[in-house]
Amino acid sequence: MKDVLKTITLTGILIIIFLLVIIIFGKVRYSLEQILSRTELELNDPTVIILNDRLDNDLRKAKVIPNELSDEELITFTLSVLNDEDYNKIQVKPKKITCEVNKKIFFTSNSLCNIIVIDNKVFNEYNKKYFNIEREMTYPKIEYEGYTCKNDGTKYYCLVNDYKKEFISYRTIKDAYETKDKIVIREYYLKIELTNNQRCLSYFSPNICNTEESTIPYYIEDDIIKRDGVLYEHTFKRSDNSFYLVESVISSER
Repeated sequence: MKDVLKTITLTGILIIIFLLVIIIFGKVRYSLEQILSRTELELNDPTVIILNDRLDNDLRKAKVIPNELSDEELITFTLSVLNDEDYNKIQVKPKKITCEVNKKIFFTSNSLCNIIVIDNKVFNEYNKKYFNIEREMTYPKIEYEGYTCKNDGTKYYCLVNDYKKEFISYRTIKDAYETKDKIVIREYYLKIELTNNQRCLSYFSPNICNTEESTIPYYIEDDIIKRDGVLYEHTFKRSDNSFYLVESVISSER
């Protein structure tokens, strides 16, 4: 009887060990397959640099899925990455502090109104190129970093005002790799609020934190960015000869 129980117990133990080996081996094998399918990319690879520069500061959240971005987020993203050829400039002289662009669009100003004009299709092109999103957007008025924009149904007219940035940000790439149809970039991102005197002074001297000029790219060592920054993982998927963002998340790995 003892021999039977001993045999059953030993058999049970062997079965459990066998199952554990299969599970562990399966996970390791899957991980190895993933690793072997990767092509590590140099940090100065032109594609890595271009894709990383596409990431706007305001998109850095715990998790970003492009299809879940609001119209406002998509519009402000486009405003932050516009090229000079994407818009026209016009100047409107105010009449009784009103700058009238057309019957639908007017702004209030005591001085000459400097306005940029952006066709709605430009926003659609950026949505497709950067996020692979195709949808009609409706946001009649929006204010963003010195822009006051109004839409007449076909174009955005944006009054350009003086603007002092409230923060300055830094990034440094940790690593990047390519799979069959994706590129993954992991980067440390550090955001310093210039209007938060205590935080600003922990990185800069008082004359920098108190200045009105906040567009100067003050240098910070990469080691500091890695120490204090948040590690993000950005995944881009190939579309024809380009890539678009499919997910951006805070990485659990430090």
